[in-house]
Amino acid sequence: MNSSALEAYRHALDTGGMRVREPDDVLAGSGELELQARWFAGEFGREWTSVDGAKLEIEDFGRWNHEAGPDFVQTRVRIDGAERRGAIELDLDARDWERHGHAINPAFREAVAHVFVHGPTQRFFTRTCDHREVAQIRLVPSVSRPAPGAPVEEPITTDARAARAILESAARHRLDLKTAALRNYAAVHGEDDAWFAALAVALGYKRNQTPFLLVAQRVGLHAATQPGGEARLFGVSGFLESPQPPAADRSVRAYLRALWESWWAERARCERWILPSPAWQFHGTRPANHPHRRIAALAAIATSWPTIRSALAKSQRSAFLGALEALQHPFWSTRFNLQSARLDRAQALIGGERLRDILLNVFYPLAVARDEAAWANFLAERGPAPAAIMRDASQRLFAGAVAADLSRAVIQQGLLQIERDYRAAPDPRAFLGALRDGTFSMSEDSTRSPLQG
Repeated sequence: MNSSALEAYRHALDTGGMRVREPDDVLAGSGELELQARWFAGEFGREWTSVDGAKLEIEDFGRWNHEAGPDFVQTRVRIDGAERRGAIELDLDARDWERHGHAINPAFREAVAHVFVHGPTQRFFTRTCDHREVAQIRLVPSVSRPAPGAPVEEPITTDARAARAILESAARHRLDLKTAALRNYAAVHGEDDAWFAALAVALGYKRNQTPFLLVAQRVGLHAATQPGGEARLFGVSGFLESPQPPAADRSVRAYLRALWESWWAERARCERWILPSPAWQFHGTRPANHPHRRIAALAAIATSWPTIRSALAKSQRSAFLGALEALQHPFWSTRFNLQSARLDRAQALIGGERLRDILLNVFYPLAVARDEAAWANFLAERGPAPAAIMRDASQRLFAGAVAADLSRAVIQQGLLQIERDYRAAPDPRAFLGALRDGTFSMSEDSTRSPLQG
């Protein structure tokens, strides 16, 4: 990767006010479950200045609490250098501490931090039933951004070579951000849980990333690999809460009975972890991408973890893909969901487009971080069939200069990143202007499409 081109892109981010950081638009319109999942993943950082100006550092995010009380227990923090152990509660509004009765609930007695997004204009104190003050951390929501697909005054460039250079730089920046996120998660919870969670998010695709992340976090890789792991994943997902489908055939009833016989002994202890039904989105989802089937695929990944982990750790693309393609399930290989009829023939648990998505979002961020030579392989990857939104972005931003390259994964990833950075930049015009004026000098060989001879 040409470092000057990447630095030029990052200079454009800085010019637009981004300061080369991950945009925090995740806070805008986020629900409490999403905030908890991303907090636990370490996406909001580990060092904070509390509302009172104290330096607070998270040393251990603890674990999800499956009993009544704070969201996370057994946490370890440092407040102005002094170590504290206890619990952390996360709310959308600071006043929820009082509204939900935490201030008089002994279960919150050991709280060491209260994390929230919104707060009243007047000073609000978080206290326990012993009238001990709890450190407050406020997550500052982002300002409003241009809507996706917002028009631009003029294309960034109409020169195909320059456009490819810009897009490859944007794609590399995007990949580096994914690498950083994986490293942050691994630093908090270890590599195996970080990689397992990343695969779960990739299975969730666009509509169900957060619930898949929550399931992976709350169950954890270790429990998912143990006997009864599949039942735990389906149970925490909430898919065992409803009665069996009235039209279910004998094989469906037998499968659900086996899951329930394993899950019922743990359900009471884990009830607080069970995702509510509204957390999932089922409409507009292809049959093969149904969350029921994707949870089964996650269970199969857990069962095959040693092989998958080894391929990831060694950056072996063929072995990694082969391990995912080989995943099978005696029930789910011939079912799309718990209500569907049995398929005439077995279908892959993870299809081709999802495999490509997993390569781009999990495999390559790890592989390129270990060996720069893997970037050349990334440049040669094909992406999914370009959607209409991708073609629209190509036309708006580059007047179709890269239309012939839209099947390349690097071009797709670059378009996605520029769109995201454009929406997140405090000064979007300055950001696009810096891209137009920047120097994206790359050798002819490095900008040449790998699809050409």
